[in-house]
Amino acid sequence: AFSPCGQTLATGGGAFTVILWDAQTGKAELMLEKLTDWVTSVSFSADGARLASGSEDLSIRVWDTSTGDILRTFLGSHDTFVFQVQFSPADNRVLVSTGVPESRLKLWDVDSGEMLRSFGFCILAEFGPDGRRIATLSNSDFNVFHLVNAESGVVLSTLASHTGYVSSISFSVNGSNESKLASGSYDGTCKVWDSSTGALLRTIGVGQRLLSLAWGRDWVQDTQRGVAFAMGHHPRLGAGSRVLEPFELDA
Repeated sequence: AFSPCGQTLATGGGAFTVILWDAQTGKAELMLEKLTDWVTSVSFSADGARLASGSEDLSIRVWDTSTGDILRTFLGSHDTFVFQVQFSPADNRVLVSTGVPESRLKLWDVDSGEMLRSFGFCILAEFGPDGRRIATLSNSDFNVFHLVNAESGVVLSTLASHTGYVSSISFSVNGSNESKLASGSYDGTCKVWDSSTGALLRTIGVGQRLLSLAWGRDWVQDTQRGVAFAMGHHPRLGAGSRVLEPFELDA
């Protein structure tokens, strides 16, 4: 995960360590080492001052990114490993989803340690740019996902068009695309949606199983671009992975 300013990259993995890197020089700036299992997910707070990490040791830890100190640890709140953590882009809430068989989505207040809401069965989720909406994918309908009110848990829209497993969802975060949402699927398509209405705006045929996608920023033209990763073969990543060239989601 990149910090909001883009200057720091946080990585986890099998070394039971979170590393903060200088994104320009590639130099490791800080090692966060008080973990006992694989680090599965990391996310910066909106101001970049804190980092949340999820782990297969069932923990969620919140770190001070300047000192490396642990500010808060959530333990015993899940029955399975932490699959995903994400800070709200608007405040101090953090969204947590867990792996199978629990597959639960929970919203926590980082400052108080209080669980604010449980959304039930869910395997994938992402905050909208205003922090008021969450895109969620349940573990029952893998080709359908929902836009949910983050405070009430009420489903605002159901987005159903993919014919295969939805592997990635990503909100656009700035500019003219601020109300758009992209989804990638094993059906070989990327779909662009109006996140306010749930209307399907565009379908892009990729021809490969999409593993992940994200909105990137063109700093020269101040526009958003789509970046996709597809299943396939890549000599450096090994069998099962292939990187696609960036494609314009608004083209």
